[in-house]
Amino acid sequence: MRQKKEAYRKYSRHKAKAGFLFVLPAVLYFLIVYTYPFLETIKMSFFKTKDGVSSFVGLKNYTSVFADRLFWQSGIQTLKMTAIAAPITVILAILVAVLMDRLPSRKMRSVLQVSSLLPMTVSLIAASLIFSWIFDPSYGIANRAFGAIGIAKQGFLTSKIQVIPTLSVITIWIRVGFGATILLAGLQSIPSTYYEAAKIDGATPAKAFFKITLPLLNSQIVLVTITEIIFSTKTFEQVYITTSGGPVNCSRTLLIHLYETAFKFNKYEEASVIAVFLFVILLVVSAVQWVVLRNKVEY
Repeated sequence: MRQKKEAYRKYSRHKAKAGFLFVLPAVLYFLIVYTYPFLETIKMSFFKTKDGVSSFVGLKNYTSVFADRLFWQSGIQTLKMTAIAAPITVILAILVAVLMDRLPSRKMRSVLQVSSLLPMTVSLIAASLIFSWIFDPSYGIANRAFGAIGIAKQGFLTSKIQVIPTLSVITIWIRVGFGATILLAGLQSIPSTYYEAAKIDGATPAKAFFKITLPLLNSQIVLVTITEIIFSTKTFEQVYITTSGGPVNCSRTLLIHLYETAFKFNKYEEASVIAVFLFVILLVVSAVQWVVLRNKVEY
């Protein structure tokens, strides 16, 4: 008996060692590509480099960044874009996932699923160029369509008011398919017996959706919501290609501000502060969402 236990322990240690060796390349990649640069960014935010010599300045870089009006304007722009793009993306993803789940034909479901994922295969730069043509105020297809039904031409990307919603459309178009795929997997894991029992009890399809589908999809909805908030907050390519932060900084996001601070004005220390600020905000928002919204549901 003791020999069997010893053999089992030896086997377990060997299995654990083999598992560690398998994940080691991924761990090393993560440490080198993500963790080390991030730690260097945090370190840089507390230093100032002049004439090739770095000196510790404490919170001076943070004070300088937080006193900049353009930084807060960029933050508000980012918040607006996230507030528009993330909720609409999640809602549309739920609707598309439910539609795919309820399609009677497996072939139709596959076609819709592939179609919804196609925007993700398009590079953000290519998508941004396409949408900048679609929303061009002079010869864009959107204004031509509006003109055909008697609606006046819109400014879209050149309008101070419309630029944020217009950029949000690009993000929504790209991201809906990803969310729908995650939610579809969740829908397919819900036992059909729940719906059959609800139907016997006289529940309408709408009631079954709100009382069964949505509660049991809670984990997937939280995951998609957190992912979309992070993606919307980190919006860069769409803005840089279409407006470069214009008109009059009305679409300037935090990442655009970070990019220009670092590579246009060569203020790498202040850019590091913006990066750390973004990380902390996203970490706090994600943690709060995970704790508050993640309710385990059992039937």
